[in-house]
Amino acid sequence: MNTISFVRGPRSRVARIVSFCLACLVGDTQAAGPSVLGLDQAVALALRHQPQLERIAGRIHAAEASATAEAELPDPRLTLGLSSLPLDSLSFTRDDMTQAVVGVSQVIPGGRKRQLAGERMRVEAGRNEAELAATRLRIARDVAQAWLDLYYPEQALGLLADIAREYGRELDWADVALATGGLNQADALALRMQRIYVQDQMADLQREVVRARVALQRWTGTLAADVHAGGELPQAPEKDTEAGQPALDAHPELTILRRDMDLARSEAALAREAYKSDWEVDVAYGLRGGGRTDMLSVQVAVDLPLFPKRRQDRRLAARLAAVDSAGHGLEDRRRALAAELASAQAEWQAANARIVHFRDQLLPLAQRRVESALVTYRTGKSPYSGVLEARRAELEARLQLLRQQVARARAAIDLRYYLGNTAEPGPGADTIQLSSGSTP
Repeated sequence: MNTISFVRGPRSRVARIVSFCLACLVGDTQAAGPSVLGLDQAVALALRHQPQLERIAGRIHAAEASATAEAELPDPRLTLGLSSLPLDSLSFTRDDMTQAVVGVSQVIPGGRKRQLAGERMRVEAGRNEAELAATRLRIARDVAQAWLDLYYPEQALGLLADIAREYGRELDWADVALATGGLNQADALALRMQRIYVQDQMADLQREVVRARVALQRWTGTLAADVHAGGELPQAPEKDTEAGQPALDAHPELTILRRDMDLARSEAALAREAYKSDWEVDVAYGLRGGGRTDMLSVQVAVDLPLFPKRRQDRRLAARLAAVDSAGHGLEDRRRALAAELASAQAEWQAANARIVHFRDQLLPLAQRRVESALVTYRTGKSPYSGVLEARRAELEARLQLLRQQVARARAAIDLRYYLGNTAEPGPGADTIQLSSGSTP
């Protein structure tokens, strides 16, 4: 976003015009080039208007609203009717017992049923909040992985485009060298085949870019056709595996399962309260005609749990079994997360070791091999096919380095997920540039 500062004073109009023109020029230049989507931007776009998150947020509001309603008394019931009306005359005044009845009844749940029902809904709201946090964390991880799916083929395309341009320059040289006898027909054909092979690889990568961009749109919404994944790769969190265990215990996935246990305990407490009878109070007022005295009726009804072994005992046993099941599920998921965390740590360490190996040992050797092949070819000691093979090996080494950098980034994203952090770019991300070499 361009900011224009207007200068006050005698020359403010001139400064304003110049600033406006410069801003338009810079804006047009930026608009003309392809836009770069960083990892943080992709995650922010996915979390900003995500239907999954809005759906869970709606469930949270519903549970919070229900918690208040569940703790209240049931609505009273109004009764209107006629009592003891004679059918032969339908007279309201002939019989003493004939009356119009207006009554109100109220059910009063026994024990702490109302309080526990409200607490259960508050536990459910907390469970939904934990699910919201877990979903945000999972979406951030999935978006970061989708971003890497776009990042890798685009970076690989850059490497192949560099070598393809170099092969194009060498083909121009090869036409002259072939005519003057500096290059034989087989080497010229090998050079052309190598360029076609690189172009075929670029076509495959271009298809991967299209598929990856479509997959990323599933999370971020509509993306422009020229959007590219750029910026720094995510780094692993600073916590190690030993310090990561407390963070793993606080993972939202485990929090959900703990809330499931709390929910099961709440339902078990409600099942215990089912042994306590509900009460119902009825008050009715009878209106009698013919100058007769009106009547008032009051009655109380109570539930009789006469067969608890067939009903209450079985329901309580089922709720207690659900508590045990939730506890076993929590322990199983804790062990699974610990194993996945250790696996992600191992993946990160392995990828990091291979990056050091490729960057510090294999790639310098591949570059020196290209230089040596060029020298031996120029001195007539080896054919040009040796140069092509050396360059193919250098390209493969650079692609391998890129693959390992992306593999390390994927492991870093997984580590951040298991330790409860979203993937964030860190300093020191490796950059890869393909050396063009020199034309023979």
